[in-house]
Amino acid sequence: MVAVGLLLSAGAFYERFDAPRSGREYLFCHASEAVDHVTFTALALVLAAVVAAVVGGIVVWRSKPRNAVLPLCCMAVVVALLMAADGVDAHGEGRAAEIAAQGFTEAGCDYTPQVYDATPGWFYW
Repeated sequence: MVAVGLLLSAGAFYERFDAPRSGREYLFCHASEAVDHVTFTALALVLAAVVAAVVGGIVVWRSKPRNAVLPLCCMAVVVALLMAADGVDAHGEGRAAEIAAQGFTEAGCDYTPQVYDATPGWFYW
């Protein structure tokens, strides 16, 4: 159970940092704290999934349940956290699209334009 939870969480981290992107990129001219907060929230949810997988594994190992309800509930929590992280990322992508649609000239930017790459959302349906 822990291995599956950690494998799913590793996939979620991979999609945020090294995965081939979906091809959706957004260019920002001005800093956006809203998108930064969304990114940090999604990463916190993935980290919470890692913690849930480890804690769930320890609880299952210590309690030695006679049926599969407890392990399945622990896995459901991990999957729900990963789906929530991708849902937050999907919301962040919508916000990024709004910001990028405002249009700009490079001379009017308050910093070097930032490119926001959308995550593939493998865990969000």
